[in-house]
Amino acid sequence: MKLDEQLAELLAGLGVVLEGQSEKPVSAREEPETRVRYSFGTRQERDDADTAEDGTEELEATITALAEISLFQTSREHYGVFYRLDLVGGAPQLRIFLPDDEGGVKMRCYFVRAAVGTPLHEWFAAARDHEGSQAYEDARDAAQQHLLFAAGELMKRLFWTGDLEQMCFPAEIEVVRLI
Repeated sequence: MKLDEQLAELLAGLGVVLEGQSEKPVSAREEPETRVRYSFGTRQERDDADTAEDGTEELEATITALAEISLFQTSREHYGVFYRLDLVGGAPQLRIFLPDDEGGVKMRCYFVRAAVGTPLHEWFAAARDHEGSQAYEDARDAAQQHLLFAAGELMKRLFWTGDLEQMCFPAEIEVVRLI
């Protein structure tokens, strides 16, 4: 059994549905045609019912969008916490995974993004829209990675100053609990 099949079987037991898998098995030499998507919990129930409430459709699209750049980190300040930082559609996104004693997965996941209208949200748009010299174009990818790292550090600090129990966070970020 291939690793993808084992993962799908394990996650199916937890109520996670893999999306975008092809019908035919992928041979060891072939690359998958699409990236695998995961849906779970209440998000999967909404997907199955094909319903969306005000604003949730845009949020769902943002959460499931493919990332242009992804960075993974473990926390040096919080035991057992790790982060996934993505650049999606020119805006930073952060997923924070925390250990938890409740539930089948034994972890919580929070989705954090920069609030619209804040400088944090606009940094990447300004850098992307600038049409500069060839030297700037050559350095653009590296600059976006460094800018993403800086944005992630800011979003992490803003997240940790908030109240997880009350889901109350600084106005510069929007936070949604995924798991």
